[in-house]
Amino acid sequence: DVTNQPAVTRDLALIKVSAASEQRAEIANLVSIFRARIVDVAPDSVIVEITGTEDKIEGLVELLSPLGIVEMVRTGQVAMMRGTASGVRYAPGANGNREIKQVAG
Repeated sequence: DVTNQPAVTRDLALIKVSAASEQRAEIANLVSIFRARIVDVAPDSVIVEITGTEDKIEGLVELLSPLGIVEMVRTGQVAMMRGTASGVRYAPGANGNREIKQVAG
């Protein structure tokens, strides 16, 4: 838990947007403004990857919505303590269970 610690937090979203050829330039401009990336192009859609704060992602979603969001997945917030502080990480364990591993500091 990094709630009361100095930490870097981010959210990741993949957003599939309807994209006829005449809309692709508009989508590319929005993606550029938000420092996101187009990671897949299909004949009738594109998939946009964006990483940032929840507000940043919501801003892009709001602007892409009128173009037609087909599908979206998000990680939710992930965080890491800033500086040299040690934390805890999760690693695959026996039988697929997650085991807590102390990170050497």
